[in-house]
Amino acid sequence: MKHNDCFDHNNCNPIVFSADCCKNPQSVPITREQLSQLITLLNSLVSAISAFFANPSNANRLVLLDLFNQFLIFLNSLLPSPEVNFLKQLTQSIIVLLQSPAPNLGQLSTLLQQFYSALAQFFFALDLIPISCNSNVDSATLQLLFNLLIQLINATPGATGPTGPTGPTGPTGTGATGATGPTGATGPTGPTGTGATGATGATGATGPTGPTGPTGATGAGAVIPFASGGPVALATVLGGLANTGALLGFGSSFFPVIVPPGGPITIGPVPPVFDFAFVAPRAGTITSLAGFFSVTVAVALALGSIQIQMQLYSAPAASNTFTPVGTPLLLTPAFSGLIAIGATSSGIIGEAIAVAPQDKILLVVSSTTPGFDIATAITGFASAGITFV
Repeated sequence: MKHNDCFDHNNCNPIVFSADCCKNPQSVPITREQLSQLITLLNSLVSAISAFFANPSNANRLVLLDLFNQFLIFLNSLLPSPEVNFLKQLTQSIIVLLQSPAPNLGQLSTLLQQFYSALAQFFFALDLIPISCNSNVDSATLQLLFNLLIQLINATPGATGPTGPTGPTGPTGTGATGATGPTGATGPTGPTGTGATGATGATGATGPTGPTGPTGATGAGAVIPFASGGPVALATVLGGLANTGALLGFGSSFFPVIVPPGGPITIGPVPPVFDFAFVAPRAGTITSLAGFFSVTVAVALALGSIQIQMQLYSAPAASNTFTPVGTPLLLTPAFSGLIAIGATSSGIIGEAIAVAPQDKILLVVSSTTPGFDIATAITGFASAGITFV
């Protein structure tokens, strides 16, 4: 996929497909009838989601629940693939939440944002049946699908922001201070002991001070590596409160995961967030963080730029809630314009993060849009390393 040269034309499609699209080993075969059913379901979801968040009545809840049940039936009609299987998991989680008479709107908003991120990868994997090198969904239909995805995102409120600062302390009360109570009587002094004081023993001679040993060499510390294994998809949404990133492990990864600005990440089943943290076996200090990102899916960015960010998170021994620690690493250069396959970005930064024994350390990679509040998506390999002394 690449961006057209549209500077001197009034009517050109900003997305076209090249033969490189056939090199994608992952695809979702789909008939034209199934594609039409998908578009109809997405149109219905735009209206139902907007209506439910405007008025979360029981009638609107049942309409939305029925549409997601239809969407699950649609997914079951497709051949299994990583994209289809992940969409099924998210759809089932949304159905379970909507089966409650009073679903938690914050949890629903978070699940929907993950659902939208997964839809973007699903759209790119669609191939019309019969499969051939020219069987990709045409650019006009793909543009329609992404327009519907943007409408879904705009119809869904973002997650609740962090709690504001504590207000100022109120003025001291003006009432009179109560009288001080009387001092209690002093108790009698106990009798002095009658036993004889023992003699003080003689002080022993001080031994000679031994020579100071040589200072040992400073240790180089341990290097802990991270790598995504396969490509990870990173996305930003309007408002930035539900941007999605990926957790990096040692040759594996998990995405999408909501990355709230400055907020915590909690490992758990709803929404599903897998454990990719390591446990520190001793106390120490993280002294540096280095990172690298390589684009695997070409994309055209009409406005602004995308910058890859890597952030360390920490949680105490008995907790599954991780909070950001240290300084985030912003890889350079930032990506803009026509972003080609193989484009890279990297960086390194010094840190001074104290780690206690059994602290858990998690590395999260995400994307930002410096100076612009826009929805973006970028896919690629991510790797990193930290120094622990």
